[in-house]
Amino acid sequence: MGGMKRSTEKMKDILLKALEDLVSVNSIFTVAAFLGLSFATPNELHSLEINRPECDPDVKMGKRLILCEVVSFSSFLLSSLVAKSLKIYLSIYYPDTKSSERDQAQPDSNVKLFHLGRGLMFVLSILASVVGVLFLTISMVYVVEIKLGKLSCGIHETSSAVIALWVFIPFGLFIYLAVMSTALFYCVKEP
Repeated sequence: MGGMKRSTEKMKDILLKALEDLVSVNSIFTVAAFLGLSFATPNELHSLEINRPECDPDVKMGKRLILCEVVSFSSFLLSSLVAKSLKIYLSIYYPDTKSSERDQAQPDSNVKLFHLGRGLMFVLSILASVVGVLFLTISMVYVVEIKLGKLSCGIHETSSAVIALWVFIPFGLFIYLAVMSTALFYCVKEP
């Protein structure tokens, strides 16, 4: 039965890996948010639909694109800062749990690596990342409309691109949330 118990070192490694992956993903999405801003310039507000000026995006769509990009960027930044803070906290207070004096003084099962405050910070980091992805997806819809033409024009390519965004991204988010929740649950659950 002793081999079934999870060590603090293993839980710390799982948390650190999950946090590192969260920060890496956020970094990639942050770059995407900045790239999306380049499509919001007034000279870029013309679709590829040449003979239908009513399909060209208006200035308001460019403004909404910028708003979504800024909210997305802010969410990714919040998520990354909270995740990095948690990593630093774990490194300071649980440096090398196998060789620290704290572990020698008390049994491994009594070390409380994860408590409510850190759990809420982990959840905040995950949720901020999800909000960032949702706003990045909305901004990508605006980019598609700016480049291919408004959805209201019934352009096949615009509709196909938007459908792909709204099918694949929620599927990816579902997998992401399931894996991150599993990591969180694994570390919170009693050994």
